[in-house]
Amino acid sequence: MDSIDFEILALIQNDARVAHATVGERLGLTAPAVHARIKRLEREGIIRGYLTAIDPGAVNQNLLAFVRVTNNAKVGDEEKFETFVRHETNILECHDISGEDSYLLKIRVESPSSLRQLLLRIRDFPGVERTVTSISLCTIKELGGPPLPAPVSESLNSERL
Repeated sequence: MDSIDFEILALIQNDARVAHATVGERLGLTAPAVHARIKRLEREGIIRGYLTAIDPGAVNQNLLAFVRVTNNAKVGDEEKFETFVRHETNILECHDISGEDSYLLKIRVESPSSLRQLLLRIRDFPGVERTVTSISLCTIKELGGPPLPAPVSESLNSERL
């Protein structure tokens, strides 16, 4: 990846629908050149896909919780738990973490009772010793990808202000 690839990623990261011509104008490239670079970034797995940011309230998924799971399971049991996590749609993220806990889950559900039902299913797995749940009161910041350097074109514009 070169600096132009980073520039393209920074420009499309929060708006993947931005026109290739617009990106090209900002970077001094043609729309077909931008398109070709994006296609290459997709083939190489750097761009893994495109997501739509949906308002959770609009689909009745108002409760956001973070659940720490302590798991003392055998290797086979851990694989079953991880398979469950991959297929459970209400679990948005799962991280294998260091420290006293084994996993950190990001969960979105419609109500406390639905969270309770999901926690009961999680606690039912062999080796799950405990769960600790924190409920989010509000989201201050939520981004869809890793931090990237600001595009040079934006840096130059902000210096002029």
